[in-house]
Amino acid sequence: MTTILFVDKNDAILASLPQIAHEKFDLQLATSYKEAALRLKGKGEVAIIVSELGLNGENGIAFLAEARRDAPETVRIILTTKDKFSDAVNALNVAHAFLYIKKPCTPPDLLKALASAVRRHAQKAKERQASRNSLIGSVKALVDILDLVNPEAMGLSKRIRSRVMDTGKAMGVKPLWQLDLAVTLSHIGCVALPGEIIKKIDRGENLTPEEQQIFSMHPRIAANLLTNIEQMAPVAEIIRHQLAPLHEKQSQGSRIIKIALDLDRMLQKGAKAPAILKLMRTKDKVYDTKAVDAMLHLESAAAPAAPEPSAVREICISELEEGMVMAEDMINREGTKLMLRGQGVSKASLIRLQAFYVALGVNEPIRVLADKSQKGAAACS
Repeated sequence: MTTILFVDKNDAILASLPQIAHEKFDLQLATSYKEAALRLKGKGEVAIIVSELGLNGENGIAFLAEARRDAPETVRIILTTKDKFSDAVNALNVAHAFLYIKKPCTPPDLLKALASAVRRHAQKAKERQASRNSLIGSVKALVDILDLVNPEAMGLSKRIRSRVMDTGKAMGVKPLWQLDLAVTLSHIGCVALPGEIIKKIDRGENLTPEEQQIFSMHPRIAANLLTNIEQMAPVAEIIRHQLAPLHEKQSQGSRIIKIALDLDRMLQKGAKAPAILKLMRTKDKVYDTKAVDAMLHLESAAAPAAPEPSAVREICISELEEGMVMAEDMINREGTKLMLRGQGVSKASLIRLQAFYVALGVNEPIRVLADKSQKGAAACS
């Protein structure tokens, strides 16, 4: 049901609408701009705002401009007794209002305006989804390319992705697609760093102070690249603060990724996830304890037993398929890691490995996770 928020001093407008409007729409009332702003930041999506100007002597245009920034998906209608030409101009130029309607407005005319706004909201949602799908497709292509260039750096992102996304879902983080892109692109800045630093991170080794300083630059490098793309600006800010200790300007996404990254680093040193997370709970000035608790709950709920031998399958490079998950690091004859344990096989990785496996020095058989129904070892030539 479409939610329409009326911002007015009383419910006279809502009461004037016929019963069919109350049955078709979720009609809500806020009697101040402050109350309306809180509604917009709540869990439910407000599709349409119908607002009076100068409510309680306050600046209605400023409220609508703020609403546009905080909830850009809303369609904004001004329904007011004011008839100043400057108000109408500001409504269009500053608040990007969809309609400016002068009171009194008859219920039939108001219903027509609401129906028009609902259609506009649906069209905007369709356009946003198409744009988002295009953006996500472009990001996937970029990640596949970077996976060819620096599989170890991109492997770090892939290794924490499921943990980050599960925690984000459990905490109700919205919009979830921004967190998904942020964790996927969390290490693209590493392509500009010395390869040995990434290898040490992957092996769980401690960095020297100089190496740590260099490594700490990669989120800023990534954020500065992404912030030039309008839709990626929120994603860039999540990445920018992903290594920082807890602070008030840090988004929930940054806090979750921070925990997942530090947890992953300790896991590479042989520590156990529940013990690490319990220790993190005591460091409330470093980590968001709510996010730590959510991740700890998920870890405790999963708590898988040690994988049975039948859960690991040995295959030849020719049998490798997109979506398979590595059971152990894929290391070539020179000791270079081509893929990391727990990393899923992407289309780009598959093409690279199958086309250049001789030049890359891939050792066969390859060990991947498999269903219990898949047994047996491959006889590779």
